[in-house]
Amino acid sequence: MNQPMPDVAWLTQALIRLLDVTPGEEKDHFTGARKPGGVGRVFGGQVVGQALMAAARTVPEDRPAHSLHCYFMRPGSEDHEIDFAVEADMEGRAFSNRRVVARQQGKPIFNMIASFHRRERGPEHQSAMPQVPPPEDLRSLRELLATYDIPAGPALRAIATQPSPIEFRPVGPIQSGQLDEMRAPHAECWMRIGTGGPLGVGQPLQRALLAFMSDLFLLGTAYRPHGLQIAGPGVISASIDHSLWLHNDVECGDWLLYATDSPFAGDGRGFARGHFFARDGRLLASVAQEGLMRLREPG
Repeated sequence: MNQPMPDVAWLTQALIRLLDVTPGEEKDHFTGARKPGGVGRVFGGQVVGQALMAAARTVPEDRPAHSLHCYFMRPGSEDHEIDFAVEADMEGRAFSNRRVVARQQGKPIFNMIASFHRRERGPEHQSAMPQVPPPEDLRSLRELLATYDIPAGPALRAIATQPSPIEFRPVGPIQSGQLDEMRAPHAECWMRIGTGGPLGVGQPLQRALLAFMSDLFLLGTAYRPHGLQIAGPGVISASIDHSLWLHNDVECGDWLLYATDSPFAGDGRGFARGHFFARDGRLLASVAQEGLMRLREPG
């Protein structure tokens, strides 16, 4: 008998619970839950979001996270919870610095350095948001793949077809069912968690949710000029490192534009950047990632 698909509200709360780590048995240790029903390798964005929440639990509330820099050392397994050990490396008048090591079964799988900053005034400027249609004028990725015979790779198809609290409305020719094999190394997509409106959680969790979203689609941009897709046949992909800079408060229940580009790929690695914009054009966050882009040997 087919099980009913969970509704978006339930999935949204499940994602919030997944990222909201719990105190561990040792001081400054926190436990990241395994994704219910998850199989195989842990999604990198989950580890980043949980690590950021663990670090935030040790920092005064008036100091939101403004940057984090991560390395993925080993694949995480969905079969086990993750232990996050937090070290308070620096506690200054305006900044707090935290170092986080994530372990499974005693082995380190990931490390992160995060910085938190007390709000203060200073000069302001930002890059302009790309000129794109509003999300209301676009169809969702799920609807597009159901309507058109788009040659989507397994990663993209999984994102679009599996139950998810995140809705994606991509910009560009895909809206008319076109997906050229050779494409420019940039893309834009509207994203939001839930069905619209505030999620009712504070900035530490909002920023952890944005960290989770920042690992979606990013490295895939580096594959676009080569007629390949991440997790597709003939390629081996994995995140190597991930950096996120948080510029403004964020509400992940509202539509966010994720604009990505890839200035370089070579030596079996690809580099991609991204920017999150609010509907009103404010630049909320910037992202950078390098990942493995290895071609499988024939035979």
